[in-house]
Amino acid sequence: MKKIILLLIIFLSLSSHIFADDSEEYEEVIMGGLYMEAEFLDGDILKVTVMAEEMLAPVLGIAFHLNYDENLAFLKYEPGEFLERGGDPFYLVQNNEESLKLIFGETLRRNDDFPLGEGLIVDFYFQILEESEFIFIFENGVVSTLNVVRQDLDKILWEDLTIGRDNEKEVIFSSKSTKNSVLNVQSDSDSSFIVPAFLIAMAFITGFVIVFFLRKQEKKRQDASVNYN
Repeated sequence: MKKIILLLIIFLSLSSHIFADDSEEYEEVIMGGLYMEAEFLDGDILKVTVMAEEMLAPVLGIAFHLNYDENLAFLKYEPGEFLERGGDPFYLVQNNEESLKLIFGETLRRNDDFPLGEGLIVDFYFQILEESEFIFIFENGVVSTLNVVRQDLDKILWEDLTIGRDNEKEVIFSSKSTKNSVLNVQSDSDSSFIVPAFLIAMAFITGFVIVFFLRKQEKKRQDASVNYN
C-alpha cells in the first residue's frame, strides 16, 4: 500500500508541474511588435516604413539600429505619427556609411501622452545603387515606457525584412521572445497535443501498477486464508 501511495504522489507531482509550466507558457503575451514595409518609388528610390503594431503598454520612446543592404545609399528620413500623437518627440538619426547602419531613436517627454496600439514610426528613403534583394535587419531594438522611472518593455517582436522588385517581401522574425499570442505568429510545433498524450500515458501506467499491486495484495490475503484453514 505504501508503494501505491508513493506512486500516486509522484504522478500527481509530475502532472501539477507539467500543467504549471503549460499555463505559464500561455499566460505570456507579446507586448507589441515593430515591422517594416517597403515601396519602390520613381527614380530608383526605395522607401522603407517602420511600423508599430499592437503596443499594449504606453510607449515613451523607441530606438534601434537598422542594418541596410550594401546596394543602397541612405538619403533621408521622415518622422511618423505614432509618437507625434503624444507630443513633440526628440529625434536622433545617424547614418554610418562604413558599417551600413542607421541609428534611430525618438522619445517623448515625461509629461507627454504616451500612445498605445499601432502607427507609423518613421520612413527611410534609399537610393538604389544596384538591383538586388535588399535586406534590412533590426539590431539593439528598445521600446521603453514610463512607470515612475523609464523601463524597457520585454517581449517585443522585431521583424526583419528582405525585399526585391521581382519577389514578395520575406519577413524574418528576430523576436526576443518565443511567445506569439498577440501577433498570431505560428509556432513550429504545438505542444498542446504532447502534454495530454503524456498525461494519458502516465495515468494508464499508474493505473496498471495500482491494479497489479491490488491483485497481488488480494492474492496474499487469499493465500494466508488458505494456509490458516
